[in-house]
Amino acid sequence: MPEARTLFFSLEIGDIVIGLALTAMASWFFFQASVLPDFSGTAVGAADFPKGLAALLGLTSLIFAGAGVRRMISGRLEERITVRQPMRVLLGIALLIMFPLMMDTLGYYIAMAVFFSAFLYVANCRSPIAIVLYVGGFLLFTKLLFEMLLGTPLP
Repeated sequence: MPEARTLFFSLEIGDIVIGLALTAMASWFFFQASVLPDFSGTAVGAADFPKGLAALLGLTSLIFAGAGVRRMISGRLEERITVRQPMRVLLGIALLIMFPLMMDTLGYYIAMAVFFSAFLYVANCRSPIAIVLYVGGFLLFTKLLFEMLLGTPLP
């Protein structure tokens, strides 16, 4: 079997890229929380908690990216990051981005079954029996916990 392609880059570049990506994700979360209906009047509403978490994620992510920039400018470069299978990483990211769209289209249980199966395959789990057991166990767990115990319906 051929060697998988490997990427190398500095830790500072990784910190900056990940910090900015997390900041973008936090901005998206903040915007999405802002459009939630709020019937609380002047009290703390349903959107306030996710907006606060998104703001904290955005702030800490900017600090994280800024630390990478500061180390690059000062010349205090640290170690290098090794990504042994970058295509699998990119496929995992694509699956994570597609999951909310799949959930809107297919509903939680079907979307999670498809997503989790594909994610396990990308993560090099090739046994169909293991995939069925992992996915079935997780779906059963969410059904028992959220729908039966907590009374929270999953669409």
